[in-house]
Amino acid sequence: MSITLRTPPNRFSLDAGIAIGPILFIIAILAILAAAIAAGSGSFTTGTSTESNRTKASALIQIGENLKVGMDRMSISNDIGWGAYTINAANTIANNDLFSPTGGGITVPSDSMSKTPGTDRWYYPTGAVPGIGTNNAEQLALLRVDAGTCNEINLKANGVNTPANADLGNFSVAGSDIPIGSMNNWPLSGKTVGCVGNSNGTTNGYYFYQILFIQ
Repeated sequence: MSITLRTPPNRFSLDAGIAIGPILFIIAILAILAAAIAAGSGSFTTGTSTESNRTKASALIQIGENLKVGMDRMSISNDIGWGAYTINAANTIANNDLFSPTGGGITVPSDSMSKTPGTDRWYYPTGAVPGIGTNNAEQLALLRVDAGTCNEINLKANGVNTPANADLGNFSVAGSDIPIGSMNNWPLSGKTVGCVGNSNGTTNGYYFYQILFIQ
């Protein structure tokens, strides 16, 4: 009786196919990165804009506080009462000048945080803001800003979004109070700092404001 020996079939090497694993892993990682970049590219600009608005808001609130400190210094140290002070970049000598070393002791604020630097300027009107002091006028400082910065100011200073626009009068008129009728539309009652939207035809737009002198 003869015995036939059969050759066993060839088997794959134990390490066969191992190389495909890392390749698939790399492909998967690249796919995830591509999806993340595609999703994030649209939000990058929005995130940068929001951060810029927050930075401007913080800077403007600080500038407003500095203006208030200067007014308080004149009032307390120099005994300068309501209306006896001068707020003008050209007046920097007397002890009743806000921007004088012997007066308010502060520098003229920059307009670099405004909506249109070099064009927009600071306004210093007077008006009876609701919920502040008596029914007499207050001294304000205002600067036009963009809507995004305005909202960040209100979120930081008051924890609220910017109220709806209203006709708050002409902020650029010097030497007289903003009409009471316009001030009755003031949307941030009782707030000494914030941002409002003015629909007035002359000074329309969003304005950061700081109350410097309360009566």
